[in-house]
Amino acid sequence: ALSFAVIASTITAISAPPAYAAKAAAETVEHLHVGQKIANYFRSFGIPDLAVLAMISAMPVVELRGAVPVGVWMGLPITKILPVCVLGNMAPIIPLLFLLRNDKLKELMSPILSRAEKKSASLGVGSIEKQWASLAAFVGIPLPGTGAWTGAMGAFLLGMPTAVALSSIFTGVVSAGVIMTAITLAGKKGGIAALSVLAILTGREFLAEKKEE
Repeated sequence: ALSFAVIASTITAISAPPAYAAKAAAETVEHLHVGQKIANYFRSFGIPDLAVLAMISAMPVVELRGAVPVGVWMGLPITKILPVCVLGNMAPIIPLLFLLRNDKLKELMSPILSRAEKKSASLGVGSIEKQWASLAAFVGIPLPGTGAWTGAMGAFLLGMPTAVALSSIFTGVVSAGVIMTAITLAGKKGGIAALSVLAILTGREFLAEKKEE
């Protein structure tokens, strides 16, 4: 996934020698170039860097978890990157939840919605409080296939109340921003360690859900 690739490639680009990056992260470097190209494309229109970062954060797949490393590459201070990315990531989510009520749009997006439904099927299990926590965790853990866009579509398909979905998604986006900031600032070794912990926690959660079934 693009977001995971941008994370890994940015950490590698900041702290690893070119030979290592070319050998161990050829694909991720290519994806980072995509993020750079998107940023430079918007910059060519004279758009300020913070606005460019907000626009990248609003894009599906990339979202905040991909925009934070791009913001660091752009040379922006992390104190500005985080709030701009959070606001940018949330900007399309509110209208998305309402637009999905349109039958024609739902039909047009049916292939995407089907994938989102499969990824977020477990979010509708349990009480409203459990659904809220599950959705926040789903959005907040920066791993491939998760994020605000998928979470919003899954919440809609599962019939979660809009207010509950929005507050949960916002909490998840903020959490993802904090995690991505920590990973980006930690450098290659810290980033790999943090991603490993996230992978272990996700694996344990998956196994726990399988046992409950």
